[in-house]
Amino acid sequence: MEENAEGGLESVDMKVSRHNKPKKVHVKVICAQDKQIIKSIGGLGDDRTVVRVGDAFVTMHNFKCLLERSEYLNGDVINAYINLIAAEKHLLYRDGSSIYLENSLTFYILYRDGRYGEKSKPSLKEDTIVERVTNYLSHDMVFIPINIERTHWYLGVISGKKREIQVLDSMGKMGRDELTYAGDMEKFRLKLAAILLESDNNTAIESEDTESNADETIDPNEFYAYSKEWVISSNPYPITVNLEKLQGILNVNMPMDRDIFNLGARMLACDVLTSFREPKCHFLDLKFFWDCNYRRHPLHRVKPEPKKLATYFDVWPNSGVTFSECQLVFVPYRSCESYGVFALDRKDRIIAIIDPTPFSQWNDYNHPSFYYLPKIQKIAKTYERAMEEVDPMWNDDVYDWRHIFPSFVPKTMDSCLTGFLVLELMNSWDGQLFHRLLRADARMLRKWFLIEALKFTWDRCAPNIPEDLKAALHSIGDTRRGKYI
Repeated sequence: MEENAEGGLESVDMKVSRHNKPKKVHVKVICAQDKQIIKSIGGLGDDRTVVRVGDAFVTMHNFKCLLERSEYLNGDVINAYINLIAAEKHLLYRDGSSIYLENSLTFYILYRDGRYGEKSKPSLKEDTIVERVTNYLSHDMVFIPINIERTHWYLGVISGKKREIQVLDSMGKMGRDELTYAGDMEKFRLKLAAILLESDNNTAIESEDTESNADETIDPNEFYAYSKEWVISSNPYPITVNLEKLQGILNVNMPMDRDIFNLGARMLACDVLTSFREPKCHFLDLKFFWDCNYRRHPLHRVKPEPKKLATYFDVWPNSGVTFSECQLVFVPYRSCESYGVFALDRKDRIIAIIDPTPFSQWNDYNHPSFYYLPKIQKIAKTYERAMEEVDPMWNDDVYDWRHIFPSFVPKTMDSCLTGFLVLELMNSWDGQLFHRLLRADARMLRKWFLIEALKFTWDRCAPNIPEDLKAALHSIGDTRRGKYI
Protein backbone atom coordinates (compact mmCIF):
# COMPACT_ATOMS: atom_id res chain seq x y z
CA MET A 1 0.00 0.00 0.00
CA GLU A 2 1.15 3.49 -0.83
CA GLU A 3 0.28 6.76 0.83
CA ASN A 4 -1.67 9.26 -1.24
CA ALA A 5 -1.00 12.98 -1.56
CA GLU A 6 -3.07 13.77 1.51
CA GLY A 7 -1.10 11.39 3.68
CA GLY A 8 -3.81 8.74 3.87
CA LEU A 9 -3.73 5.23 2.49
CA GLU A 10 -4.95 4.30 -0.95
CA SER A 11 -7.69 1.68 -1.14
CA VAL A 12 -6.58 -1.76 -0.06
CA ASP A 13 -6.08 -4.29 -2.82
CA MET A 14 -9.44 -5.96 -3.45
CA LYS A 15 -7.90 -9.44 -3.23
CA VAL A 16 -7.24 -8.78 0.45
CA SER A 17 -10.17 -6.58 1.41
CA ARG A 18 -12.75 -8.85 -0.20
CA HIS A 19 -11.83 -11.58 2.27
CA ASN A 20 -12.50 -9.22 5.17
CA LYS A 21 -15.74 -9.12 7.03
CA PRO A 22 -18.22 -7.83 4.41
CA LYS A 23 -18.02 -4.04 4.30
CA LYS A 24 -20.99 -2.09 2.99
CA VAL A 25 -18.90 -0.43 0.33
CA HIS A 26 -18.14 -3.85 -1.17
CA VAL A 27 -21.37 -5.68 -0.36
CA LYS A 28 -23.60 -3.45 -2.46
CA VAL A 29 -21.42 -3.39 -5.57
CA ILE A 30 -21.42 -6.36 -7.93
CA CYS A 31 -19.04 -5.34 -10.68
CA ALA A 32 -18.82 -6.68 -14.23
CA GLN A 33 -15.77 -8.72 -13.21
CA ASP A 34 -17.80 -10.51 -10.52
CA LYS A 35 -20.55 -11.38 -12.98
CA GLN A 36 -18.05 -12.70 -15.50
CA ILE A 37 -16.42 -14.90 -12.86
CA ILE A 38 -19.77 -16.44 -11.91
CA LYS A 39 -20.77 -16.97 -15.53
CA SER A 40 -17.49 -18.83 -16.15
CA ILE A 41 -18.66 -21.87 -14.16
CA GLY A 42 -21.95 -22.17 -16.03
CA GLY A 43 -22.40 -25.68 -17.43
CA LEU A 44 -20.25 -27.49 -14.85
CA GLY A 45 -21.76 -30.70 -13.52
CA ASP A 46 -23.20 -30.86 -10.00
CA ASP A 47 -20.41 -33.17 -8.83
CA ARG A 48 -17.64 -30.83 -10.01
CA THR A 49 -15.63 -29.19 -7.21
CA VAL A 50 -15.60 -25.46 -7.91
CA VAL A 51 -14.08 -24.21 -4.64
CA ARG A 52 -11.31 -25.81 -2.58
CA VAL A 53 -9.72 -23.77 0.20
CA GLY A 54 -7.52 -25.80 2.51
CA ASP A 55 -9.54 -28.76 3.78
CA ALA A 56 -12.88 -27.23 2.71
CA PHE A 57 -14.33 -27.91 -0.72
CA VAL A 58 -17.60 -26.98 -2.41
CA THR A 59 -19.23 -28.88 -5.26
CA MET A 60 -21.26 -27.14 -7.93
CA HIS A 61 -24.44 -28.57 -6.41
CA ASN A 62 -23.75 -26.95 -3.03
CA PHE A 63 -22.34 -23.77 -4.58
CA LYS A 64 -25.66 -23.01 -6.31
CA CYS A 65 -27.18 -22.02 -2.95
CA LEU A 66 -25.34 -18.69 -3.35
CA LEU A 67 -27.14 -18.02 -6.63
CA GLU A 68 -30.66 -18.49 -5.23
CA ARG A 69 -31.94 -15.80 -2.85
CA SER A 70 -34.21 -18.12 -0.86
CA GLU A 71 -31.88 -21.15 -0.70
CA TYR A 72 -30.50 -22.35 2.61
CA LEU A 73 -26.78 -21.58 2.88
CA ASN A 74 -24.75 -24.79 2.71
CA GLY A 75 -22.21 -25.56 5.42
CA ASP A 76 -19.50 -26.32 2.86
CA VAL A 77 -19.77 -22.74 1.58
CA ILE A 78 -19.47 -21.34 5.10
CA ASN A 79 -16.43 -23.49 5.86
CA ALA A 80 -14.70 -22.39 2.65
CA TYR A 81 -15.21 -18.73 3.55
CA ILE A 82 -14.01 -19.37 7.10
CA ASN A 83 -10.77 -20.75 5.64
CA LEU A 84 -10.43 -17.64 3.47
CA ILE A 85 -10.81 -15.42 6.52
CA ALA A 86 -8.31 -17.53 8.44
CA ALA A 87 -5.80 -17.06 5.60
CA GLU A 88 -5.86 -13.30 6.29
CA LYS A 89 -3.72 -13.20 9.42
CA HIS A 90 -4.71 -9.62 10.33
CA LEU A 91 -8.30 -10.82 10.81
CA LEU A 92 -7.22 -13.24 13.53
CA TYR A 93 -6.18 -10.33 15.80
CA ARG A 94 -8.88 -7.77 16.60
CA ASP A 95 -8.58 -5.03 19.19
CA GLY A 96 -5.63 -6.81 20.74
CA SER A 97 -7.49 -10.12 21.02
CA SER A 98 -6.55 -13.37 19.28
CA ILE A 99 -9.32 -15.16 17.34
CA TYR A 100 -9.82 -18.84 16.60
CA LEU A 101 -12.26 -19.72 13.81
CA GLU A 102 -13.93 -23.11 14.11
CA ASN A 103 -15.77 -24.81 11.24
CA SER A 104 -19.32 -26.10 11.19
CA LEU A 105 -18.34 -29.78 10.90
CA THR A 106 -16.39 -29.75 14.15
CA PHE A 107 -19.35 -28.15 15.93
CA TYR A 108 -21.63 -30.95 14.77
CA ILE A 109 -19.20 -33.61 16.00
CA LEU A 110 -18.77 -31.91 19.39
CA TYR A 111 -22.53 -31.44 19.73
CA ARG A 112 -23.29 -35.06 18.90
CA ASP A 113 -20.62 -36.50 21.20
CA GLY A 114 -21.58 -34.13 24.01
CA ARG A 115 -25.29 -34.84 23.77
CA TYR A 116 -25.25 -38.60 23.42
CA GLY A 117 -22.09 -39.27 25.41
CA GLU A 118 -21.51 -42.99 25.83
CA LYS A 119 -24.52 -43.89 23.67
CA SER A 120 -22.46 -43.23 20.55
CA LYS A 121 -18.85 -43.89 19.78
CA PRO A 122 -16.95 -40.60 20.10
CA SER A 123 -15.71 -39.27 16.77
CA LEU A 124 -12.68 -37.61 18.32
CA LYS A 125 -9.98 -39.42 20.21
CA GLU A 126 -9.30 -38.25 23.75
CA ASP A 127 -5.91 -36.77 22.90
CA THR A 128 -7.48 -34.89 19.97
CA ILE A 129 -10.15 -33.41 22.25
CA VAL A 130 -7.50 -32.29 24.74
CA GLU A 131 -5.52 -30.70 21.93
CA ARG A 132 -8.59 -28.87 20.61
CA VAL A 133 -9.60 -27.54 24.03
CA THR A 134 -6.03 -26.43 24.68
CA ASN A 135 -6.11 -24.62 21.35
CA TYR A 136 -9.35 -22.88 22.34
CA LEU A 137 -7.89 -21.76 25.67
CA SER A 138 -4.86 -20.26 23.98
CA HIS A 139 -7.07 -17.73 22.18
CA ASP A 140 -9.08 -14.83 23.57
CA MET A 141 -12.16 -15.63 21.49
CA VAL A 142 -13.42 -18.71 19.64
CA PHE A 143 -16.00 -18.27 16.87
CA ILE A 144 -18.23 -21.33 16.27
CA PRO A 145 -20.89 -21.36 13.50
CA ILE A 146 -23.96 -23.23 14.77
CA ASN A 147 -26.54 -24.81 12.51
CA ILE A 148 -30.20 -25.68 13.05
CA GLU A 149 -30.29 -28.19 10.22
CA ARG A 150 -31.74 -26.82 6.97
CA THR A 151 -33.33 -23.98 8.92
CA HIS A 152 -31.05 -21.36 10.44
CA TRP A 153 -27.44 -20.37 11.20
CA TYR A 154 -26.17 -18.37 14.14
CA LEU A 155 -22.78 -17.72 15.76
CA GLY A 156 -21.52 -18.78 19.15
CA VAL A 157 -18.56 -16.86 20.59
CA ILE A 158 -16.55 -18.19 23.52
CA SER A 159 -14.91 -15.19 25.17
CA GLY A 160 -12.09 -16.22 27.49
CA LYS A 161 -11.41 -12.63 28.56
CA LYS A 162 -14.98 -11.99 29.67
CA ARG A 163 -15.55 -15.59 30.81
CA GLU A 164 -18.82 -15.79 28.93
CA ILE A 165 -20.49 -17.37 25.91
CA GLN A 166 -22.07 -14.90 23.49
CA VAL A 167 -24.77 -15.81 20.99
CA LEU A 168 -25.18 -13.68 17.85
CA ASP A 169 -28.49 -14.64 16.32
CA SER A 170 -30.38 -12.60 13.72
CA MET A 171 -33.62 -14.26 14.86
CA GLY A 172 -32.87 -14.12 18.57
CA LYS A 173 -34.27 -11.96 21.37
CA MET A 174 -31.24 -9.72 21.73
CA GLY A 175 -32.73 -6.46 20.45
CA ARG A 176 -29.78 -5.86 18.12
CA ASP A 177 -30.88 -3.93 15.02
CA GLU A 178 -27.70 -4.77 13.13
CA LEU A 179 -28.41 -8.47 13.61
CA THR A 180 -32.05 -8.41 12.64
CA TYR A 181 -31.60 -6.43 9.40
CA ALA A 182 -30.45 -8.75 6.62
CA GLY A 183 -30.67 -6.44 3.61
CA ASP A 184 -26.90 -6.11 3.13
CA MET A 185 -26.33 -9.82 3.63
CA GLU A 186 -28.82 -10.66 0.88
CA LYS A 187 -26.66 -8.65 -1.52
CA PHE A 188 -23.46 -10.17 -0.13
CA ARG A 189 -24.66 -13.64 -1.15
CA LEU A 190 -23.74 -13.06 -4.81
CA LYS A 191 -20.58 -11.17 -3.88
CA LEU A 192 -19.45 -14.15 -1.82
CA ALA A 193 -19.82 -16.42 -4.86
CA ALA A 194 -17.35 -14.27 -6.80
CA ILE A 195 -14.98 -13.98 -3.82
CA LEU A 196 -14.74 -17.76 -3.39
CA LEU A 197 -14.21 -18.43 -7.09
CA GLU A 198 -11.64 -15.66 -7.62
CA SER A 199 -9.53 -16.21 -4.52
CA ASP A 200 -5.88 -17.17 -4.99
CA ASN A 201 -6.48 -19.75 -2.26
CA ASN A 202 -9.08 -21.56 -4.38
CA THR A 203 -7.21 -24.45 -5.98
CA ALA A 204 -10.24 -26.30 -7.38
CA ILE A 205 -10.63 -24.90 -10.90
CA GLU A 206 -6.97 -25.14 -11.81
CA SER A 207 -6.61 -28.71 -10.49
CA GLU A 208 -9.58 -30.29 -12.30
CA ASP A 209 -10.54 -30.45 -15.95
CA THR A 210 -13.98 -31.95 -16.42
CA GLU A 211 -16.32 -31.72 -19.38
CA SER A 212 -19.10 -29.20 -18.88
CA ASN A 213 -22.61 -28.92 -20.15
CA ALA A 214 -22.58 -25.88 -22.43
CA ASP A 215 -26.36 -25.73 -22.50
CA GLU A 216 -26.53 -24.71 -18.83
CA THR A 217 -25.71 -21.05 -18.14
CA ILE A 218 -25.70 -18.84 -15.07
CA ASP A 219 -26.99 -15.29 -15.29
CA PRO A 220 -26.23 -13.22 -12.16
CA ASN A 221 -28.68 -10.55 -13.35
CA GLU A 222 -31.57 -12.92 -12.59
CA PHE A 223 -30.53 -12.77 -8.95
CA TYR A 224 -31.56 -9.11 -8.75
CA ALA A 225 -34.91 -9.52 -10.45
CA TYR A 226 -36.23 -10.52 -7.03
CA SER A 227 -35.03 -7.25 -5.47
CA LYS A 228 -37.04 -4.96 -7.78
CA GLU A 229 -39.50 -2.96 -5.70
CA TRP A 230 -43.12 -3.71 -6.56
CA VAL A 231 -44.94 -2.20 -3.59
CA ILE A 232 -43.81 1.16 -2.25
CA SER A 233 -45.52 3.21 0.46
CA SER A 234 -43.77 6.29 1.83
CA ASN A 235 -46.19 7.89 4.30
CA PRO A 236 -45.71 8.11 7.28
CA TYR A 237 -42.42 6.21 6.75
CA PRO A 238 -41.06 4.23 3.78
CA ILE A 239 -42.07 0.60 3.27
CA THR A 240 -40.72 -1.19 0.21
CA VAL A 241 -41.58 -4.76 -0.76
CA ASN A 242 -39.71 -6.65 -3.46
CA LEU A 243 -40.76 -9.59 -5.59
CA GLU A 244 -39.30 -12.14 -3.19
CA LYS A 245 -41.41 -10.87 -0.28
CA LEU A 246 -44.49 -10.77 -2.51
CA GLN A 247 -43.92 -14.39 -3.45
CA GLY A 248 -43.58 -15.16 0.25
CA ILE A 249 -47.14 -13.91 0.81
CA LEU A 250 -48.44 -16.81 -1.28
CA ASN A 251 -46.14 -19.39 0.32
CA VAL A 252 -48.21 -21.10 3.03
CA ASN A 253 -45.03 -22.37 4.70
CA MET A 254 -43.54 -18.90 5.25
CA PRO A 255 -44.40 -16.68 8.24
CA MET A 256 -45.59 -13.17 7.54
CA ASP A 257 -42.75 -10.70 7.07
CA ARG A 258 -42.67 -7.68 9.45
CA ASP A 259 -42.74 -5.20 6.57
CA ILE A 260 -45.67 -7.03 5.02
CA PHE A 261 -47.60 -6.87 8.30
CA ASN A 262 -46.84 -3.17 8.75
CA LEU A 263 -48.04 -2.57 5.20
CA GLY A 264 -51.25 -4.41 6.05
CA ALA A 265 -51.80 -2.26 9.15
CA ARG A 266 -51.21 0.85 7.02
CA MET A 267 -53.74 -0.37 4.47
CA LEU A 268 -56.35 -0.65 7.23
CA ALA A 269 -55.52 2.74 8.74
CA CYS A 270 -55.51 4.59 5.40
CA ASP A 271 -58.69 2.99 4.06
CA VAL A 272 -61.25 5.72 3.35
CA LEU A 273 -63.90 3.51 4.98
CA THR A 274 -62.07 3.94 8.30
CA SER A 275 -63.46 7.46 8.65
CA PHE A 276 -67.02 6.05 8.57
CA ARG A 277 -66.32 3.27 11.04
CA GLU A 278 -67.97 3.29 14.47
CA PRO A 279 -66.54 3.37 17.00
CA LYS A 280 -63.55 5.31 15.67
CA CYS A 281 -60.30 3.33 15.64
CA HIS A 282 -56.60 4.07 15.59
CA PHE A 283 -54.26 1.41 14.19
CA LEU A 284 -50.66 1.02 15.32
CA ASP A 285 -48.11 -1.23 13.62
CA LEU A 286 -45.19 -3.31 14.89
CA LYS A 287 -42.88 -0.30 15.20
CA PHE A 288 -44.72 0.74 18.37
CA PHE A 289 -44.37 -2.72 19.93
CA TRP A 290 -40.68 -2.72 18.98
CA ASP A 291 -40.23 0.49 20.97
CA CYS A 292 -41.82 -1.24 23.97
CA ASN A 293 -38.52 -3.14 24.43
CA TYR A 294 -40.31 -6.42 25.06
CA ARG A 295 -37.85 -9.22 25.88
CA ARG A 296 -34.88 -7.11 24.90
CA HIS A 297 -31.61 -7.44 26.76
CA PRO A 298 -31.11 -4.54 29.21
CA LEU A 299 -27.85 -3.56 27.50
CA HIS A 300 -29.69 -2.96 24.23
CA ARG A 301 -32.87 -1.30 25.41
CA VAL A 302 -33.56 2.16 24.06
CA LYS A 303 -35.90 4.54 25.83
CA PRO A 304 -37.68 6.47 23.06
CA GLU A 305 -38.50 10.11 23.66
CA PRO A 306 -42.19 10.95 24.15
CA LYS A 307 -42.11 13.13 21.02
CA LYS A 308 -41.09 10.16 18.90
CA LEU A 309 -43.72 7.90 20.47
CA ALA A 310 -46.35 10.58 19.89
CA THR A 311 -45.83 10.31 16.12
CA TYR A 312 -47.41 6.84 16.23
CA PHE A 313 -50.68 8.54 17.15
CA ASP A 314 -50.71 11.09 14.33
CA VAL A 315 -53.53 11.11 11.80
CA TRP A 316 -53.05 8.43 9.15
CA PRO A 317 -53.08 9.65 5.52
CA ASN A 318 -56.53 9.68 3.90
CA SER A 319 -58.34 8.65 7.10
CA GLY A 320 -59.01 12.10 8.54
CA VAL A 321 -59.62 10.54 11.97
CA THR A 322 -57.76 12.17 14.85
CA PHE A 323 -56.63 10.17 17.86
CA SER A 324 -58.84 12.18 20.20
CA GLU A 325 -61.89 10.86 18.29
CA CYS A 326 -60.85 7.22 18.65
CA GLN A 327 -62.32 4.86 21.20
CA LEU A 328 -60.33 1.77 20.11
CA VAL A 329 -56.55 1.55 19.75
CA PHE A 330 -55.17 -1.60 18.11
CA VAL A 331 -51.68 -2.59 19.30
CA PRO A 332 -50.37 -5.59 17.32
CA TYR A 333 -47.41 -7.65 18.49
CA ARG A 334 -45.11 -10.34 17.10
CA SER A 335 -43.56 -13.07 19.23
CA CYS A 336 -41.74 -16.16 17.93
CA GLU A 337 -43.07 -15.53 14.41
CA SER A 338 -46.68 -15.55 15.66
CA TYR A 339 -48.88 -12.47 15.69
CA GLY A 340 -51.58 -11.18 18.00
CA VAL A 341 -53.21 -7.87 18.89
CA PHE A 342 -54.46 -6.00 21.94
CA ALA A 343 -57.51 -3.80 21.33
CA LEU A 344 -57.51 -0.98 23.90
CA ASP A 345 -60.94 0.48 24.63
CA ARG A 346 -60.22 4.00 25.92
CA LYS A 347 -63.83 4.65 26.91
CA ASP A 348 -64.63 1.45 28.84
CA ARG A 349 -61.03 0.82 30.04
CA ILE A 350 -60.94 -2.70 28.58
CA ILE A 351 -58.18 -4.65 26.84
CA ALA A 352 -59.48 -7.20 24.35
CA ILE A 353 -56.84 -9.93 23.92
CA ILE A 354 -57.12 -11.22 20.35
CA ASP A 355 -54.74 -14.11 19.75
CA PRO A 356 -55.30 -16.80 17.09
CA THR A 357 -52.72 -19.12 18.70
CA PRO A 358 -54.07 -21.60 21.30
CA PHE A 359 -51.46 -21.56 24.10
CA SER A 360 -51.11 -24.64 26.29
CA GLN A 361 -49.13 -22.47 28.72
CA TRP A 362 -52.41 -21.13 30.03
CA ASN A 363 -52.57 -24.16 32.32
CA ASP A 364 -49.56 -22.81 34.20
CA TYR A 365 -51.43 -19.65 35.27
CA ASN A 366 -54.41 -18.93 37.53
CA HIS A 367 -56.05 -16.97 34.72
CA PRO A 368 -55.41 -17.03 30.95
CA SER A 369 -54.68 -13.29 30.83
CA PHE A 370 -51.66 -13.76 33.15
CA TYR A 371 -49.76 -15.16 30.17
CA TYR A 372 -50.05 -11.78 28.43
CA LEU A 373 -49.20 -9.55 31.40
CA PRO A 374 -45.49 -9.04 30.49
CA LYS A 375 -46.49 -7.71 27.06
CA ILE A 376 -49.29 -5.57 28.49
CA GLN A 377 -46.95 -4.11 31.10
CA LYS A 378 -44.43 -3.01 28.43
CA ILE A 379 -47.19 -1.59 26.24
CA ALA A 380 -48.72 0.30 29.18
CA LYS A 381 -45.41 1.98 30.06
CA THR A 382 -44.71 2.99 26.47
CA TYR A 383 -48.30 4.16 25.93
CA GLU A 384 -48.07 6.33 29.05
CA ARG A 385 -44.86 7.99 27.76
CA ALA A 386 -46.54 8.71 24.44
CA MET A 387 -49.53 10.28 26.22
CA GLU A 388 -47.20 12.83 27.83
CA GLU A 389 -47.14 14.50 24.41
CA VAL A 390 -50.43 13.36 22.86
CA ASP A 391 -52.71 14.00 25.82
CA PRO A 392 -51.09 15.84 28.78
CA MET A 393 -54.31 15.38 30.78
CA TRP A 394 -53.92 11.59 30.65
CA ASN A 395 -53.85 10.17 34.17
CA ASP A 396 -54.59 6.47 33.79
CA ASP A 397 -52.69 3.17 33.67
CA VAL A 398 -53.52 0.71 30.89
CA TYR A 399 -52.01 -2.08 32.97
CA ASP A 400 -54.95 -1.81 35.40
CA TRP A 401 -57.63 -2.18 32.74
CA ARG A 402 -59.95 -5.19 32.62
CA HIS A 403 -59.06 -8.01 30.22
CA ILE A 404 -61.50 -9.85 27.97
CA PHE A 405 -61.15 -12.65 25.43
CA PRO A 406 -63.54 -12.09 22.51
CA SER A 407 -65.49 -15.09 21.23
CA PHE A 408 -65.22 -16.48 17.70
CA VAL A 409 -61.50 -15.81 17.29
CA PRO A 410 -60.32 -18.51 14.84
CA LYS A 411 -57.56 -20.62 16.39
CA THR A 412 -54.68 -22.20 14.50
CA MET A 413 -51.40 -23.93 15.28
CA ASP A 414 -50.03 -22.57 12.00
CA SER A 415 -47.89 -19.59 13.07
CA CYS A 416 -47.39 -18.71 9.38
CA LEU A 417 -51.09 -17.83 9.11
CA THR A 418 -51.49 -15.76 12.29
CA GLY A 419 -50.38 -12.45 10.75
CA PHE A 420 -53.06 -12.58 8.06
CA LEU A 421 -55.71 -13.56 10.62
CA VAL A 422 -54.78 -10.72 12.98
CA LEU A 423 -55.09 -8.07 10.26
CA GLU A 424 -58.56 -9.30 9.36
CA LEU A 425 -59.60 -9.47 13.03
CA MET A 426 -58.38 -5.90 13.57
CA ASN A 427 -60.61 -4.88 10.69
CA SER A 428 -63.75 -6.53 12.06
CA TRP A 429 -63.60 -5.93 15.86
CA ASP A 430 -65.93 -3.15 17.02
CA GLY A 431 -65.26 -3.30 20.75
CA GLN A 432 -68.14 -5.67 21.46
CA LEU A 433 -67.96 -8.39 18.85
CA PHE A 434 -66.66 -9.27 15.41
CA HIS A 435 -69.18 -7.95 12.92
CA ARG A 436 -68.03 -10.59 10.43
CA LEU A 437 -66.94 -14.17 11.07
CA LEU A 438 -63.63 -14.93 9.41
CA ARG A 439 -62.91 -18.01 7.33
CA ALA A 440 -59.43 -19.26 8.31
CA ASP A 441 -58.36 -20.41 4.86
CA ALA A 442 -54.59 -19.83 4.45
CA ARG A 443 -54.45 -19.78 0.65
CA MET A 444 -57.51 -17.61 0.29
CA LEU A 445 -56.39 -15.02 2.89
CA ARG A 446 -52.92 -14.81 1.36
CA LYS A 447 -54.26 -14.42 -2.18
CA TRP A 448 -56.65 -11.60 -1.32
CA PHE A 449 -54.03 -9.82 0.80
CA LEU A 450 -51.60 -9.80 -2.12
CA ILE A 451 -54.23 -8.34 -4.42
CA GLU A 452 -55.14 -5.65 -1.89
CA ALA A 453 -51.45 -4.75 -1.37
CA LEU A 454 -50.85 -4.29 -5.10
CA LYS A 455 -54.00 -2.17 -5.45
CA PHE A 456 -53.11 -0.08 -2.39
CA THR A 457 -49.89 1.25 -3.95
CA TRP A 458 -50.94 1.05 -7.59
CA ASP A 459 -49.60 4.47 -8.62
CA ARG A 460 -46.09 3.71 -7.38
CA CYS A 461 -45.71 0.03 -8.25
CA ALA A 462 -47.58 -0.09 -11.57
CA PRO A 463 -44.44 0.40 -13.75
CA ASN A 464 -42.96 -2.84 -12.37
CA ILE A 465 -46.11 -4.96 -12.83
CA PRO A 466 -46.44 -7.02 -16.04
CA GLU A 467 -49.29 -5.96 -18.34
CA ASP A 468 -51.20 -9.24 -18.05
CA LEU A 469 -51.16 -8.96 -14.25
CA LYS A 470 -52.36 -5.35 -14.45
CA ALA A 471 -55.34 -6.45 -16.51
CA ALA A 472 -56.15 -9.22 -14.03
CA LEU A 473 -56.01 -6.82 -11.06
CA HIS A 474 -58.32 -4.36 -12.78
CA SER A 475 -60.87 -7.12 -13.35
CA ILE A 476 -61.05 -8.01 -9.64
CA GLY A 477 -63.70 -6.16 -7.71
CA ASP A 478 -64.45 -6.71 -4.01
CA THR A 479 -61.63 -8.62 -2.36
CA ARG A 480 -63.73 -9.20 0.78
CA ARG A 481 -65.76 -11.94 -0.84
CA GLY A 482 -64.86 -15.43 0.29
CA LYS A 483 -62.97 -14.27 3.38
CA TYR A 484 -66.00 -14.29 5.67
CA ILE A 485 -68.59 -16.87 6.58
